[in-house]
Amino acid sequence: MQYFFGFIIFLFGAALGSFILVVANRYNTGLPFFKGRSICFSCNVQLKNKDLFPIFSFLSLKGKCRYCESKISKETLVVEILMGFLSVIAALKSGFFGFDFSIIHNSYFLIQNFLNFIILLSIFATILLISIYDLKHFIIPDSFLIALFIFSLFYVLLLATGYWLLATNFLSAVLLALPFLLIFLIFKGRWLGFGDVKYILVLGFFLGFVEGLSAVILSFWIGAVFSLIALSLKYFKLHLNLPLLRNNFTIKSEIPFGPFLSTGIIISFYFSLDIFQIHEFFNIF
Repeated sequence: MQYFFGFIIFLFGAALGSFILVVANRYNTGLPFFKGRSICFSCNVQLKNKDLFPIFSFLSLKGKCRYCESKISKETLVVEILMGFLSVIAALKSGFFGFDFSIIHNSYFLIQNFLNFIILLSIFATILLISIYDLKHFIIPDSFLIALFIFSLFYVLLLATGYWLLATNFLSAVLLALPFLLIFLIFKGRWLGFGDVKYILVLGFFLGFVEGLSAVILSFWIGAVFSLIALSLKYFKLHLNLPLLRNNFTIKSEIPFGPFLSTGIIISFYFSLDIFQIHEFFNIF
């Protein structure tokens, strides 16, 4: 039963991933997010419901349009799968995945876990949206960050047992973002964009200082590994048409840092990372 429930959550997340990609592609273009059916950009045919089923439509059509047989971008499949997994993670972390629905007298906890799940799902969806848009345009819109902060505020308030947690998270956000703001000002945005600084500010509020610091450090490590892989592929003249791994990548290339921060956030949050063992240090005293 739990595996079936997890599969349903995964499919729901995949469908949400399809919508996230629509938002990323239509944002700032004047096109509405909630109106207008999807079309094939090659033949302009309006797609039917059977063409829009998450993941399975792409696989059944073998990555080609049903009407003109032009190739469908693989980013559709990737985003749907990623959001599907993120939805399962949200369910696991919220306690909604393993809840015993047969226990009627625990309906209060069911509602609480469901709300927790919905908020976490909204946070993860926004994080994925930020990553996609930053990969495409090398910018993180303020509206996305505001949405992420609002969802994070709801999440912190849901967990908070007092106003001290809210104050602590605000302080954590400032402490995490301040050093990177100084780096941005000193190097005039050459090393780090202002959007990344604001992203670190919001992730600090969502995760708190310990997990937030772990997420930022982890994102730098992941970014370094990806950069080394990209440079190695170019050195050995291997062609791989993926973001950050294309052959025009050099050591001086500008790369979006948002996707690395997003990866760090998800990993740090799921595993409750404390890279520098800060909690153990304070437990000594």
